[in-house]
Amino acid sequence: MNQKLPVPERLLAAAADLFARDGFDAVSVRQITSRAKANLGAITYHYGSKEALFHAVIDRVGAHLADRFVSIAAEKGAPLERIGRIVTMVLTEPNLPAPTMILRELAMDRPLPPPLVQMMQRNMGAVMGLIREGQADGSIRHGDPALFAMSVMAQPFLLRMVSRIPRDIAGIDRNDPETQRKLVKHVVTTITRSLAS
Repeated sequence: MNQKLPVPERLLAAAADLFARDGFDAVSVRQITSRAKANLGAITYHYGSKEALFHAVIDRVGAHLADRFVSIAAEKGAPLERIGRIVTMVLTEPNLPAPTMILRELAMDRPLPPPLVQMMQRNMGAVMGLIREGQADGSIRHGDPALFAMSVMAQPFLLRMVSRIPRDIAGIDRNDPETQRKLVKHVVTTITRSLAS
């Protein structure tokens, strides 16, 4: 850990790595502070609690993804094209924030952390806006924009978060650039055709 970074930054970096690898419940305050090369009380001093630090990690890693959704949604082009760009980004973004951490939280039988809910609502809101825009111009069929947005987001996120399934079950090697290109094209085509009027 780079000790030149301020303690709060070191705590965030250490916690992000540990939470992504082991999950919130399995990571101790001692593990985080040890990795961050900070004293045991640093989390309480800087964040208030381990849970507040966890929320800060989610907020930090999710902000980039949410910003990308909103940015792509605001670009020029037909709504279906921009939806296709969002799907492509989710499938290809090299630094997609901590998918294992997000997946683990989604699988837990407890309320989602507020920063995760806010990030997902922001992402879904961007897609819903594109769907409404497409419905208004006639390029997207009529239906509930929220249900359509969930369908748009589900497939690329699932493929991204559980990347072992395509490899282990279907023999699809996403590390091969040509295979990755075909997979992205297939998913974009499937989603946009299901929305088209």
